[in-house]
Amino acid sequence: MTLFRVCLASLLVLVVACGDSDPEVTADAGQSQPDAGVATPDAGSGTDAGSETPDAGSETDAGSETPDAGTETDAGSETPDAGSETDAGTETPDAGSETPDAGPETPDAGEVPEAGVIDNWGFEEWSGALPEKWYGSSSNLPSDSVQKVTTRAFEGVNAARLSNPSTAHKRFSTLAKSMPAGRYSCTYQARGTGDVRNAFYFDDDFSSYSAYTQVDSKEWKALAYDFNLANDVFDTFELIFSVKATSGEHLLIDDVRCVRADEPCDQVSCEAWERCVNATATCEPLSGRCNDATDCSEWQTCDATQTCVVAEDRCTRHTDCAGTPETPVCESATHRCVEGDPCAGVTCSHPATSCNPTSGVCELAEGACFTTYDCRGELPACDAATRRCVSADHPANIIRNGGFEDWNTYSIPYHGSHYIPDYWYGLDNGIADPGTEIKPSRLMPYTNAVHGGSRALQFVVPIQVAERFSLQKFDVPSGNYSCSYRVRGHGSIRHRIYSSGGWSQQTDFLAVDSDEWQPVFTRFTGNVRDWRLIFYPSRSEADRDHLQIDDVVCTKD
Repeated sequence: MTLFRVCLASLLVLVVACGDSDPEVTADAGQSQPDAGVATPDAGSGTDAGSETPDAGSETDAGSETPDAGTETDAGSETPDAGSETDAGTETPDAGSETPDAGPETPDAGEVPEAGVIDNWGFEEWSGALPEKWYGSSSNLPSDSVQKVTTRAFEGVNAARLSNPSTAHKRFSTLAKSMPAGRYSCTYQARGTGDVRNAFYFDDDFSSYSAYTQVDSKEWKALAYDFNLANDVFDTFELIFSVKATSGEHLLIDDVRCVRADEPCDQVSCEAWERCVNATATCEPLSGRCNDATDCSEWQTCDATQTCVVAEDRCTRHTDCAGTPETPVCESATHRCVEGDPCAGVTCSHPATSCNPTSGVCELAEGACFTTYDCRGELPACDAATRRCVSADHPANIIRNGGFEDWNTYSIPYHGSHYIPDYWYGLDNGIADPGTEIKPSRLMPYTNAVHGGSRALQFVVPIQVAERFSLQKFDVPSGNYSCSYRVRGHGSIRHRIYSSGGWSQQTDFLAVDSDEWQPVFTRFTGNVRDWRLIFYPSRSEADRDHLQIDDVVCTKD
């Protein structure tokens, strides 16, 4: 028995001495290392099969007890430490430079590291030439510079090769995903030759980059990257690998794992208007929200929606004091309504604006305009010279007879003579130069209800297919133009512009079913020839006298 112990101790010393004292990174559990057969299991050049029982430290393997292997034995015909067999309780020892199962802990074996939040972290799944869940919107590394590697992966069977010999960095990222706020610790394996660093992308912005790590090794090296997300990120987070100066085998990466650190607030549930504070693991109201009035400013109260609002007898602007005409001014220091003139000391620099006596703010004056878009009343056009709203027949309107006041009888090819509005019914070749195609008999002067002047244009178009009705073409000087027209009745209509600049974007059909005049607005840029506005009416109903338009205007801004 004594001789047996001496021999066994000598064998262990020899096993340790023959191992690699400074190995490269050892693969995780799950990527099996062969330790039976021709390979040397678990310990340098030593063997752990034969007539001796391995894995004995200060303990004696012989006697009535079978050491370290449950109901199985390590010696005899069994090859210990290989495949799915365990020789140390429930844990499988790693291969490498250390003697397994000696001492209180098994090195590098036990729990498999947490995969974390990165999808397809081992590059095992590929769709065509790219790995699944990778190559996000922030990637600018050419897709053919990302390749599958199927030999000597760190884990599993695949790794990814990133090639960028240039000294200018290129990005390779995950697909966008949602990420909860928190602190994240990432590790990944790299080998080959090149420089690599990390960052992340979210909400159309990039984080700062980590420092470059120079990799020049045929063996896998473990690299780390930590980052913090102050707030939850929804559907835009991408983890970035920035690489440059690759050569030879280029840069290979594998086993990308990012794990979020547990926080006290992970176990706390707060209301939608609250946030959890990790320092105290308690819920506190968000900015502007409240449990009660003590969470608000002294001039506010907490309403039923847990929101801080202006108290009944306080104010934040002059408008809040409109209900107390004797005290129309909101004093900013006290948030109280006091006597005074809200417009005192207010100077309006634009001629189209004046001080509103209720708000004390410069606003568009009654009847004034910046563009035709501001003219929504009876006067539909904006005169750029005076910044006042004017009628459709004002010279500021470049549309001739935009109010449909003037009509005459004209000879229309293939249709004979018809009573139509002047400067309308533009006749072009209808294909490369589109003109009017609607029958002139469908156009009628309308006087029962007008928006301006004494006449409007009535479309009698109970047809399903809209047909063009065009203004006669003319040249438009350079500048930006705002346009509008009024429509009422029952039917559908849309508009489009055509000129030497080509077609404008086609608008959707507007469904009309009202006796009230409704404004429709559009814009275009001048410096074009042969400009014309085209209407497409259809589906009119007799219950509201079909479809009517009036006061077509376009003015220079």
